[in-house]
Parts: sequence; C-alpha cells; structure tokens
Amino acid sequence: MLRHPDSRTTPGPSPAAPAAFPAWARPAKALESDAEAAYLAGAALSRLDTVVGENSPWAGVLRRRLTLSAAAANGRRAGRTEDEAALRDAFHLTRPGADPGPAGKRLLAWRELPARSVRHWRSSFHAATEFLGVPHDRALQQAVDAAEACAAGDRPAPFAAAQVFGVAQRALAPNPGRQRLGGRGGEGELLAAWLADAVLARRLKWPFALPLLAAALFSGGARQARGDVADGAEGAIAFAYANGAARACDLSAELGRRAQQLQDAAPKLRAKGAPAALAALLDDDSLSASSKIGGPMSERGARRLFDRLVGLGAIRELSGRATFRLYGL
Repeated sequence: MLRHPDSRTTPGPSPAAPAAFPAWARPAKALESDAEAAYLAGAALSRLDTVVGENSPWAGVLRRRLTLSAAAANGRRAGRTEDEAALRDAFHLTRPGADPGPAGKRLLAWRELPARSVRHWRSSFHAATEFLGVPHDRALQQAVDAAEACAAGDRPAPFAAAQVFGVAQRALAPNPGRQRLGGRGGEGELLAAWLADAVLARRLKWPFALPLLAAALFSGGARQARGDVADGAEGAIAFAYANGAARACDLSAELGRRAQQLQDAAPKLRAKGAPAALAALLDDDSLSASSKIGGPMSERGARRLFDRLVGLGAIRELSGRATFRLYGL
C-alpha cells in the first residue's frame, strides 16, 4: 500500500458535542454581492476556527475525509469517473511502488496538504508536485512565491487565498510546453486550490491545513456566487470557502458522534492491540486489516477486531465487499 506515517493519538474521552452550525451563516441562495460572500465566509471560517482549535480526537479523520472529497471533486472537474470509494481503493489496494493511476496520484497529492504542520507547507507541496509529475520550473516557482507573499500579507484570509488561487491558476495554465497540466480539473488547477488552502491555514494560524476549496468550488454551488470560478473571482472563492467551512463543521459534528460510539465500545474489546487500532481509526479516513496500526496484532486479528466493531455499531465497513474490506468511522 502507498501510505505515509501519521502521528497516532491515543483515544481519550470525547468532548461534549459541538454546537450546531448557525443557520444564518449557512449559504442557501444566490448571492447579490462579493460583500455578502465575504460576510458568510468570515462567519463560517470563524466557526471552523473554533473546531480546529478544539483539536478533537477525530481531527485526523476530518482532515482525511476532506482530502478525499477534494480529490473526488478535482477528478469530476477533469471529467474522470472515480468516486470516493474508487479513490479509497486506489490508495489501499495499490502495491508498494506500483502506479496508483491518475486518480490515485491526485489523492496522494491532496493527502500531502494536511500531512505535515502548516509550517512545513513547502515540503508538502514539493511532495504533491512529485506525485503529479509537475516540473519545478519558473511557472511553479511563481505560484509558490505568490503563496508566500499572500500568506505574509495583510488581506483577510479568504481573499488572500483567492488571490493566490488566481495567480497560481494563471501561472500553471496549459501552454505549448505545459500541455500535460490540463485545464479544468488538471494538475495546475489542483495545485492552485492546494496552495489557496495552505495560505488560508497560514493566515488563520491553524496547525494543519484543511482541504476546503476544491470540493466547494468545483461542485457547482460556487456558481451561485458572482464571477466565474474559472477566473478565480474573489466573490466565488469567498462563497466557496463559506460552503467548504460549513461542510467541514457539519462533518466534524458527525464524526464526533461516531467517535463517541467508538469510545463507548472500547471497554468491550479484549484484543491487546485494540488501543492502537482505535487510535488509528480516529486518525485516518479508512483502514484495511493489513494497515500498519501498531501493537501486537496480526492481519487476521485486525480483521476480527474491525468486524467486531462493525457488529457493535462503532465503525462502518466502507467498501461493501466480502474481501479486501475497508473500515472507518
């Protein structure tokens, strides 16, 4: 499997359920001005900032689920057919060193965004470009320089992110020497959204970046905002961040309920490797029985434990298959 090490958090008592996302801040109709988009983006990101600051035990799952959504949205934008289930398979079922295919490479590139502290965004971005096979040329350096300048500037976070998205999108647009980057949904557009999310996290002083923009911007909902998303219009980007932040808050609340069910099931487990397995389930989108989760547990033992947790209603089996099954909150 193509995997990258993540820090494992020992499961602890789940905090109280977070407050519901305020209905007045949820985008629900076409917007009349960029100012309205900015207002909703500020409200939604303020609520998400609280969620990020809580550093919940399920924060790892939240980052990975948002990553999966971003990769799927980018793929649809490019005309690909892989859904989130297919992307999970590309990640888990590819042998080490084997080519995961175009969809798998996109997912690996997105997974780099929250893989390290936002302080190390350059290392993460370099790894993402390596997965995509993007050359480190003048155009890519222009996009990186724009991200550095926008993160160090004084514009409000969503507009700083919108600015770098526009600059990077233009810099990485297809041309005779750069055809392989593609246009709509291509590698250049993926990296522009990637950098925008990194800049947003840096401006908000988050410890990790969250993939927020791509799923919201390319889902069609952003077209309710003024401006053309293909041109990186600031109103459209701000509206996308309002939608993306609201969705992230909703997802965190849902994962919190599922994490509590997992925590409630913990006393019923007798396997020696159960604590490590529970920590791994709170840290990633999905696991297979062959995932390296630590602890004295064989693949067969992990499969029994995961199936036991499914039976207790603590986790879900995500693949729908009888073999090569995948498990997660």
